Formats: sequence, C-alpha cells, structure tokens
Amino acid sequence: MCFVIQNDGMIFEKKIMPKILNMKNLLLILCIFIVSVSCDKDRINENFQDETSIQNIDGTWKVVSYEDFQKASITVKNDVDSWNGMDVILTFSNDSLYGQCTTNAISGKYTLAGRYISIDSYGGTLIGQPVWGNMFTGIVYLIRSFEINEHQLRFFYNNSENSVTLHRN
Repeated sequence: MCFVIQNDGMIFEKKIMPKILNMKNLLLILCIFIVSVSCDKDRINENFQDETSIQNIDGTWKVVSYEDFQKASITVKNDVDSWNGMDVILTFSNDSLYGQCTTNAISGKYTLAGRYISIDSYGGTLIGQPVWGNMFTGIVYLIRSFEINEHQLRFFYNNSENSVTLHRN
C-alpha cells in the first residue's frame, strides 16, 4: 500500500508493508524446521561404523529409530505415539538386560557369539504402553545380530532387512 503526501510542493511517498511479509518469514521458518527434522533421520544412518574391537554390548542404551532397509524408511519416536516422549532404555551387563520399555520395567537374558545375539528371555510388568514401546516388544525375540561403536548399537532382525538403532545413554 502506498500513500502520497504533499507538503509545501514536495511529494513524499510512504509505503506500508503488508503483514504478508511476516507470513513469508513464518513460512520460511516452518520450511527450515521441516527440512532439519527430515535431515535428523538421515543422520541416524550417517557414518555408522561397526567397531570390531568392541566385544560386548555392555552399557545403557536408548532406542532412537527403527530401519526398514527394503522400504528405505526410518521410524523415529516422533513418528509414532510415545505418550509425550516416553523412551525405551535398556542396560546390558554380561548376559543380563534390564530397563524401561516406556511404561514397563523389563528384564531378561541374552547370549552373544561374536556379532550374533540371542534374546533368551524377556519380560516385565504388563502395563499398557504406547506404540513406541510395543514396537520394541514386538521385535525383541527376532533380533539375531548387531553392530556397535562407541556411540551406537544396532540390532538386526528379519534376515537383516530391519534394524533398531540405540544410542548410548
């Protein structure tokens, strides 16, 4: 919008910028946010290197994603219901595992043979849990192998067509 003001023979032009400019800035910020979130998914697989010198999976780990290599898709916690961000956090020590699967305390036993793993037992409380917790409970007995480095642990299942990635907690 433009106004012309005449004062003593001089013409002044006053431009009023519409609020659309503010909407453009908001749209730009929203686009940047969406791109950054999608890039977070890409970073999950970026530079994952198995460090063969690490011989065990001992430590506390948090589930961060599920990968489907056939569909080239990654599911992170924000993609499914997690009841306001509840986590799956597991501690592995020798041949035992324990932790929290969203709403449930869990424990179990596992066996390692090189980079192969067998979950021998897994169970816990039976409180209802969100999709994020059900996803892990649904695949835990399917896990067959793993890769590990200082910061990440990745379990493979379904003939290595799928994996679940955990970060050191």
